[in-house]
This record gives sequence, C-alpha cells and structure tokens, in this order.
Amino acid sequence: MASDSTLQKARDAAPSIDGSLGKGAKRRVGRALRRLVREAQYLVLYLWSRLMGPPRLLVYDMGINVRLLRAFGAKVGENTRLVSPITLSNIWDGYVNLNIEDDVAFNGGTFLDLTNKITIERGASLGPNVIVMTHNAFNKNPFLESRLPRLVGDKPVVIGAGAGIKAAAVILHGVTIGEEALVAGGSVVSRDVARRTYVSGVPAVVRRNLDRE
Repeated sequence: MASDSTLQKARDAAPSIDGSLGKGAKRRVGRALRRLVREAQYLVLYLWSRLMGPPRLLVYDMGINVRLLRAFGAKVGENTRLVSPITLSNIWDGYVNLNIEDDVAFNGGTFLDLTNKITIERGASLGPNVIVMTHNAFNKNPFLESRLPRLVGDKPVVIGAGAGIKAAAVILHGVTIGEEALVAGGSVVSRDVARRTYVSGVPAVVRRNLDRE
C-alpha cells in the first residue's frame, strides 16, 4: 500500500483543475474587456465623426478602420487587412467613392484621393506608402493646365483582382491596373497596365508579360 508521502507527491504532480479553469476564465474576461474597450472607442469615434465629419486619417485597429469606412459610405468586403495609417483626401461626400472588395490588404501609409471613384478588386494588395490619385489640377494654374491638358481633370482608378502594388508606388488618375498585374516599388503609373504584366519605372513601362514566364 502506498505511503502517505507517495500519495501526496502524486497529488502535487497532478494538474490543478481549479487553476486551469481560473486561467481560462481570466482569458475570457480579458477578451471581453478588450471587445468592450474597442466598442467604446468605435462609438466615441463614430459620434465625433458624425458631428465633425468623417476622419481624414484612420489610425485605429483594423476592425475599427473597416467600420468607420463603412459607416461613412465606403463599400468594404470581408477578410480585409487595412493597416493604419490610411489617409483619405477630398472626402466632401464621405467615403462613397471607395470600393474595397474581399481579401484586400493595405500595408500602412496608404493615401487615397477620393475626388473620383477608386475600386480595389478582390485579393489586391497595396504595399507601404502607396498613393492612389483620382484627380490633378496643378492648383488651378492656367499656364500648366494649358500646356499639359492630358494631366488635368478627375477620372476613376481601378486596381484589378489579385494585383500587387508595391511600396511607394503612385497610381495616377484614370489608370486601370489589370488582374494579377505587378507594379514595382517607387513606380509612377500614368497609363493602363494589362493583366499579368510587370511594370516599373518613372513613368512605369512594361518589363515582362507574366503569362510567358
């Protein structure tokens, strides 16, 4: 028959059911508190924005970013990853000119000019500090506008499904980026990019047809 000391050692070695339940309960309480804090933060931001207008700069948790975008007119799909900060320019009508489809990723520092419509299709990704412009006016300088008429005005931008726009690229107004196209970092895109094409440079030019690789 086992001695008292042996039985005590066995009890000490066994996992504590009460302790594990306590830790689980603490985790659940912690998660609930975090959800409560995020909800309170969103409500304060939402009410303030209703009073003062939608924020030009989103610097919040990804879930709050998405909720604020939707609250002020943007269409935002599911499973998006919209990392802060996101700057939204020319938002007189809120975010109604922005359409972000499912599985889109922003990697921080994104600048979106909402003078005209921006559509970012399913699975596209924008690297850090990407700029998307939908207008240009040279600050209404008549000399520049008369010499460079093709660059003046506002037109929509479309970034196709699965396209990759790498860090610090600039997409100018009126451009359509084709499906699964790749824009190299630091490029300035002033003309349409065909699907599955790799472009780079200032201005961006075709480097490769990715279907032929």
